[in-house]
Amino acid sequence: MKNTILFFFLLLLSCSKSDPAEDPLAKLPAETQVGANTFGCLINGQVFYPRDDTSTLFNPGGKGFTFWVSPGGPPYTWRELEIQNLQDAKPANSMMIHLQGLDQIGIGDYVWHESNFQSSIDGLMQNYVYAKIYNSAVNGWQYYGSYENSGKLTITKCNNIISGNFSGKLKLMNGTQELEIVNGRFDIGPGLGDKIFP
Repeated sequence: MKNTILFFFLLLLSCSKSDPAEDPLAKLPAETQVGANTFGCLINGQVFYPRDDTSTLFNPGGKGFTFWVSPGGPPYTWRELEIQNLQDAKPANSMMIHLQGLDQIGIGDYVWHESNFQSSIDGLMQNYVYAKIYNSAVNGWQYYGSYENSGKLTITKCNNIISGNFSGKLKLMNGTQELEIVNGRFDIGPGLGDKIFP
């Protein structure tokens, strides 16, 4: 009888352990500084990474991942990292990360400020983030943006390779609902290429 109880106790313990394949962190790319052209983060606990309509994983250099630069450089006034999930738009359809003065500042912290939900020359000349999210409850797209000191991005390598990590919160445009972004990481190499906004 004791062996039967022990067996069921061990079986219960083994079933309660989380499956590594279901761990969202295990689905993110490694945090590297080698120019691997990877990006990933968790948005409210769900994995977000670039995907075009044909890829199945991190999609290095594909349509879902673009590194934009301001006209007139180098050195460039700002750079923007645009990430898109063109397969299923979950948990987000797209995210835009605007870095002001990356070429001048380099390695260090970039605190997030208010977003006006625009990019390129229509965006604000400060660090900000915004995301486009589909909400089935309203059957439409909603925008979430950074606000004063709502997060930060840290550049850990900045030469021909740009690597870093980030975390913070985004707030619904004209609303109070928030999204939490954690475990963000990216590693951009020369293969991705800089695309200049027209």
